[in-house]
Amino acid sequence: MKKPAFLLAFFFPLFLTAQVEFAPLGATWYYDLDPWLPWWKIVYVKVEVTGIDTIQGRVCKRIESKDHLGNSHWGCSFYYPVLHTFEKDGRVYSFHDDDFYLLYDFNANVGESWTIHNPPLSIGDSLVVRVDSISWMELNGNSLRVQHVSTPGYEPWELLEWGPTIIEGIGNTGFITPQFPTCDPWIYGLRCYQDDTHDLHFVDYPCDTVAMYSGTQSPILRGGLLSPNPVSGNTLVLSESIDADRVVLQNTLGATQKSLEIQAGNRVDLEEIPPGVYFVQVFKTARLIGVDKLVVLKR
Repeated sequence: MKKPAFLLAFFFPLFLTAQVEFAPLGATWYYDLDPWLPWWKIVYVKVEVTGIDTIQGRVCKRIESKDHLGNSHWGCSFYYPVLHTFEKDGRVYSFHDDDFYLLYDFNANVGESWTIHNPPLSIGDSLVVRVDSISWMELNGNSLRVQHVSTPGYEPWELLEWGPTIIEGIGNTGFITPQFPTCDPWIYGLRCYQDDTHDLHFVDYPCDTVAMYSGTQSPILRGGLLSPNPVSGNTLVLSESIDADRVVLQNTLGATQKSLEIQAGNRVDLEEIPPGVYFVQVFKTARLIGVDKLVVLKR
């Protein structure tokens, strides 16, 4: 499997504007989809740019979403199985409710924010997205701007399907659009993104994998297992709900960098871990029980 070179850099000026096109023709995203029942099955949603349409005089990308069975509707988890977007000056607008609304502002700097018009049934009519920090990702020869965002006024559980990271040209790592909170089935994380230029994998298995678990095995926990994340100190803490004895850190090429024992208080010593992005595998007596992505900042 082709793997990207994926590094954080801290010396790029933050005033640079977005340079990478969002949603080029043929671009595909794969996201995890938890179908709720049966609980032992984890599938996926494939999002793909399938063509160009003209809406209200604007040339728009047609972005279609389907699950592993080819269904374009699943519960209330996605309101727009066909999404139309256009981009201007690093800002992406999506069409719904008979108008265009701002979805991404890839140029927004630290402390700046923008407002997204929420779909029906959401909490409130709009969602404010604030940029808390910015880093850079080197991907297939391009430097992509990464916005680490928060949503003031919302508790984490209220935004289960909208992640804390937005990558220039790729979008939010939770899902391409904000989703109705506490909705089943649940779309909850980017597996892969591919276009003619970029090949990004957050998983080390095929993007279209359907995972099944036996009745004696619990599903592997995903995301939200580590804190703080990003981490700038030497101590990492695992969630109190995890009973584990070891973590394995892999780089974005899939190579194991370090195997670390978990200390008292679910703490992990990162003193010898250099800055970068890692995939963290959590083990209990040699059995994989959880996976997460960790950003280690320059200390």
